Amino acid sequence: MNHQVTRPKRNVGRLLDLRLAIAATLCVLALAGSARAQTWTPIDCPGYAHADARGINDFGTIVGICEDQDGNFTGYLLQGGVFSTVVPPGAWFTEPWDVNNLGVVAGDYIGEDGLFHGFLYQNGSYTTLDYPGALHTSVQGIDDLGRLVGIFIVDENFIYEAFSYAGGRYQVIEVPGSEGTSAEGINIRKQIVGTWDAGGVSHGFLLKNGRLTKFMYPGAVSTTANKINIFGQITGTWGSEDGSVHGYIRSKGGFESIDHPGSTATTAQDINNLGQNVGAFVDEAGVQHGYVRTPARHPGDDEDDD
Repeated sequence: MNHQVTRPKRNVGRLLDLRLAIAATLCVLALAGSARAQTWTPIDCPGYAHADARGINDFGTIVGICEDQDGNFTGYLLQGGVFSTVVPPGAWFTEPWDVNNLGVVAGDYIGEDGLFHGFLYQNGSYTTLDYPGALHTSVQGIDDLGRLVGIFIVDENFIYEAFSYAGGRYQVIEVPGSEGTSAEGINIRKQIVGTWDAGGVSHGFLLKNGRLTKFMYPGAVSTTANKINIFGQITGTWGSEDGSVHGYIRSKGGFESIDHPGSTATTAQDINNLGQNVGAFVDEAGVQHGYVRTPARHPGDDEDDD
């Protein structure tokens, strides 16, 4: 298969595709209303030692990374139970971070120049995205309108800054008091979440209707905010004083900690509009697996009012 790296361009058929995606999503949401028990489904890459799940859309398509015994990483796309690799041409390290309901994958890779570049992937075609004038770029999140959020690093000081991208224009996202900011998730309501650091401590933030809200998981020593769904539910990871790592979901009703049964560590990377979240957990043998967690309740029960 021939892969072509191109610059971002307007997708003429995007509006029609979006209408179909929204219609199909509404059908999926309607069918998901019946009562069910919480379930955990592990994800392991065939032939690899470790796995991580980074993004999930409303149709159950999942992206993430596979790691071999030598510590080499390969991006994957899991669709309909079938794994396929996501590796831009010339990349020797790839991290898919998100996938929207149109099947567009967003992430970053290290190219032959040794620098990080953002990328989009759909139907065998790769598009490279670099923040103007930046040394490194990572695309962390994408919504169903194709709006992007991510990270850029200007120089060798490696101070990371957050950006949003829409309509061919970049915008810097600033968090007062931050020593390093990353924008990691965006929903179709243009609500953005991410992580900001100060004094070596990570905190979450939510940018909604032009208002910036900073937050920490209660009692945590560190908090990341990774993704947000249409209902305003935020998923991320928090660290406790004893050094343990846990996932969480933040909704209108407050915080819910997420720990895979029998795990020594759990992360939470994404949450879709059905309330399913993905991430990784480490078992007692020290092996890392990806997972999909399906909740017992529909996320609409905790819908954000704004």
